[in-house]
Amino acid sequence: MATVYLARDLRHERDVAVKVLKPDLAAAVGSERFLREIKVTAQLNHPHILPLLDSGDSGGFLYYVMPYVSGESLRLRLTQERPLSLREVVRLTEQVASALDYAHRRGLVHRDIKPENVLFSEGLAIVADFGIAKAVSEAGGALLTRSGIALGTPGYMSPEQASGQAGVDARTDVCGLGCVVYEMLVGETPGVWTTPDEVRLGRFAETHAGHRERLDGLPGRVEQVLVRALAIRPAQRFATPLEFAEALASASPGSARLGDDESRAVIERAAALDAGLETRGEALSIGAVEQVAAQVGIPPERVRQAAGELQRRADKRVELSAPVKAVRPKNDLTVIDRWVAGELPVDAHVQLVEEIHATLGTVGHATQLGGSLTWSPAAEGASGRKTVVTATLEGGRTRIHIEEKYSLTEWRIFAPGWGAALGALAGFGVFGGLMGMADSLAIVAPVLIGAVGGAMGMATGFLRSMANNRRPLLEQLADRLTGQVERNAVREGEMRR
Repeated sequence: MATVYLARDLRHERDVAVKVLKPDLAAAVGSERFLREIKVTAQLNHPHILPLLDSGDSGGFLYYVMPYVSGESLRLRLTQERPLSLREVVRLTEQVASALDYAHRRGLVHRDIKPENVLFSEGLAIVADFGIAKAVSEAGGALLTRSGIALGTPGYMSPEQASGQAGVDARTDVCGLGCVVYEMLVGETPGVWTTPDEVRLGRFAETHAGHRERLDGLPGRVEQVLVRALAIRPAQRFATPLEFAEALASASPGSARLGDDESRAVIERAAALDAGLETRGEALSIGAVEQVAAQVGIPPERVRQAAGELQRRADKRVELSAPVKAVRPKNDLTVIDRWVAGELPVDAHVQLVEEIHATLGTVGHATQLGGSLTWSPAAEGASGRKTVVTATLEGGRTRIHIEEKYSLTEWRIFAPGWGAALGALAGFGVFGGLMGMADSLAIVAPVLIGAVGGAMGMATGFLRSMANNRRPLLEQLADRLTGQVERNAVREGEMRR
């Protein structure tokens, strides 16, 4: 938007930066309106904002004056050191976000956050050109739009800003800051904005191979934070830059340390799930447990140690217990397990969810933890049916696990039996009146016992019938999910070659 000159302030004997608007831009915005709008910027006073010293019009040239910062810019630093460490990125993001939040609370949106506008003075980040884009936009109005002059910088503009929408808010700067953070961590700006589905997955589904390698080397939640900051829809982003900075800090290593007792409780719970001591369709692979634990400062070796101790404890309990008779499989439970070579990437989870919906014809909820996916229906079936589908990664393989259980407490199952039982009770009253209590009890008791037994038998048979009828469909679902994993493994292999 401007040409920058290093100048000498003779009155105060100091170096300053004089920025002169490009002639076509100056003609579009007009002198009086620009100088009126830029006065708001002069009122900003924050340690991470470069202040406005002066502004004016000299022979039709609009200019504004800011202090000269002798330190380097973030752009220069990125040319010398790329990418930056996560710790340094978090520190700089917090400082820039603090400046943005201060201005946003005063109604100013920067609109041009980029490495060139982040300067360093005594090691601190200082945001330059604050409010200039807003002043130009407010002064130029519709004339600026018709002239085809775009405010902002390609590669850092939010989708709504790039499309020329009016009334952008703090979330535009969240997107710009997200692009800068991405570049600091990866080395380049993101090629595309994320889609709503990718926001839901918390991962960039399609990205450059070099970017993918760098992103995979970051803690798991960092990429999720970036995806949300760069969401194509403003409503899906963080509401403020401070929220973004706080989320990034909490996702970084060492940001959430637990005490020994808390740490022990977390890893014992996680390891118990992995060891299969609690099976509810939620078991995680040991790798997923390690990743989750690492995000709260627990090293992988402690997870492995806890898992081993719990498994030895469980084995010891089995050895000491009395021999147990073989138990027949439950009639109300269907379990299907499939193992597939190759690890399913997280960005392919949406494909599994689509296969589940298409096969079962049921809307459900999908949750992710580490590299694992768990799906369950939004509502139980009329017979109390509960279905859980999980995809977990372990040792270079993907496990597809399907469980379907029917509830024994569903009143519809017992309706015929309870009807018979109530009929028997009614009969008991009639016999009691006609034959005397003792005689009626001797006659009716067997009838009552038979009715209740019949209800239980009908319920068991009904459950068995429903489970048997559903099993082919669940087998078909397992086949389709297995095929999806195999196809992804083939594609991954081709990409590597």
